[in-house]
Amino acid sequence: MKFSLTTMIVSAAVMAGVATAYNPVGQSCDTPGDYGCSQDANVNGGNAFIYECASTDEFVYVAGCSCATCCEATTSGAFCT
Repeated sequence: MKFSLTTMIVSAAVMAGVATAYNPVGQSCDTPGDYGCSQDANVNGGNAFIYECASTDEFVYVAGCSCATCCEATTSGAFCT
């Protein structure tokens, strides 16, 4: 399992219940098929977006949501709300 400083910081922020702007697209991952939600001012006009760990072991942009908090990740995937 690969860990990076960014992953640890984001994980700590999530566990603390703090919303963090973060763009994982292009970074490495190790669980192809996993989906997540994120929000970054430089992606999708600052609105939330869905990303996936692709078969290339890299996070890719999947879809944009209509507002900054309109994304939910679950154990079965991620979706815009």
